Amino acid sequence: MTRLTIAYANHRPETLPLCQPLMEQHQRIILEEPPHPLFPKMIRGQVSTEDYLLDQDIEYPAFSQQQCLMLQSFFSGGIELLQVEPYIEHLIQVQDFFAEGNGPENLDKSTLHYQVYLREKEATRTLIDFYQAVRGDDFSHLIESVKNFAWADARRFALRDQLRAQAIVNNLIDMQPTCVEAGPMHLLLYHNLRPLVPPDWSLKPVFVEHLGLQQLGLKSGLYGPGDKLTVHCLFQRQLHAEHADLLCARTLVFMKIVGKDEYSGQNGPFPHLRDEARAAALVNKLSFEQCRLLFGKIRDLSVAAATGLVREHLSSPPAKPLP
Repeated sequence: MTRLTIAYANHRPETLPLCQPLMEQHQRIILEEPPHPLFPKMIRGQVSTEDYLLDQDIEYPAFSQQQCLMLQSFFSGGIELLQVEPYIEHLIQVQDFFAEGNGPENLDKSTLHYQVYLREKEATRTLIDFYQAVRGDDFSHLIESVKNFAWADARRFALRDQLRAQAIVNNLIDMQPTCVEAGPMHLLLYHNLRPLVPPDWSLKPVFVEHLGLQQLGLKSGLYGPGDKLTVHCLFQRQLHAEHADLLCARTLVFMKIVGKDEYSGQNGPFPHLRDEARAAALVNKLSFEQCRLLFGKIRDLSVAAATGLVREHLSSPPAKPLP
């Protein structure tokens, strides 16, 4: 049997040392990114990593820079590298189509371009609704906006993973052990690949950051409350209304007490995992009503100030009922 491994990991500098030994066990690596014209030259060292990344919309610059160096090492060691992310390819083509003066009405409704456009439009609309609700005073409406975005995001993940699964299988043209890079939210990629993988291939998902959690002595922390809600949506699970509302409320507090910046310096081992596990442990102690009261107080505070207020709230004795 030839191995097909999905390496689930967030795009963070701390995950690269965990991914590297796993990926080195394979002869082909399929990256979670669309093809770039300078990629072949970059991995050969003919173009600097800085020039390669210069014209890209890089969300995690430290990760991207360090990953490029790792990929150059893989290539020099004889590992084949492929960029496979058809959803993003379609999205870029749609954006170019609009940049040429076309509008949504000019898209052919029978194409994947149109499906990608609809998923992105829905996700963007629900995200804008959420941002508007955050500034308002209607907490119930804010909770609903979180749910709506989670469902829209899940539908976007579903199409993205469906397209990528087929593209991955199309690249299994020989019996080279292959490792697929994927973010932890792409759980449907595994489920889409299972019926498509040829019978002489074995498919195994590996959650790389579990190794980091084990080294930190933590049993959980990979998924925050918002990710848990989206996972339920991905698999279309029916959630009790109160539980769904609680996940949404905890998500709002979680977002305010978890770091937003990319850790790339001397921040100790697995700074993102530690930070998110800390934030998740705090919000998991909060009731819906506690989240509602706290969010109004921490909405405009810094991460440190918001975290301090949440800790203070949890350490305070509960108020005695009036006689």
